[in-house]
Amino acid sequence: MFDKLHLGCLSPKVAFALVSFALGELGDGLNIFQGIYLVELGWNEGSVGAALSLMGLTALIVQTFAGDVVDKTTLDRRLFLCVAAVLTAMSASAVMFVREGNGDHVLIYITKVVEGIASSFIGPCLAALTLASFGPDHFDAVMASNILWGHVGSVVSAVLAGAAAYVLYPDIKYCFLVIALSALVAVVFLRFVPQGDPLMGRGFRGAVALDEAGQLNNVDYDEDDV
Repeated sequence: MFDKLHLGCLSPKVAFALVSFALGELGDGLNIFQGIYLVELGWNEGSVGAALSLMGLTALIVQTFAGDVVDKTTLDRRLFLCVAAVLTAMSASAVMFVREGNGDHVLIYITKVVEGIASSFIGPCLAALTLASFGPDHFDAVMASNILWGHVGSVVSAVLAGAAAYVLYPDIKYCFLVIALSALVAVVFLRFVPQGDPLMGRGFRGAVALDEAGQLNNVDYDEDDV
């Protein structure tokens, strides 16, 4: 649960912050940039709106049970999060393969559905890993840090994509490589995130958990929780 790799090389809180930053860069797959890019290729506004709405609708539906799936899975949630991040990045990057003209709708529609499904599992996985590692005592503080760094990552991804498009113009499609880079960073730093206590990550009581400094401590419970 808490091996030396995760407790010695990098502070668990820092590891969570870095992963959250990278996942924030994944964000919504730079959908605003993608919409503008598709219009420039020749798509009409209705087709672009349908593609983006399809992703949002899929995510809305899948979110209703994604947390339950993450809660009940026997797989390492780090692997679950890794797969979700990679699938999100791959499907979001599919826009790079759209040819000029009002075509390739099926490619984008399918990948937007995949992106909506995969991205729905990122939040629940990160929350479960945080609870499993830090327990209820430090969950709020660490999760707040995760959310903060996720927002920072979203801003940075937009800035990087905009800068890349400016520098690489007219080959602006390569700005979407920021999405792939973000997934790669998330996967690299996930190895420093502890698995924690899987049962505690489901909301059950655990014996030990990390504090914000990365030290193992006994978990204290109120009498009402016993």
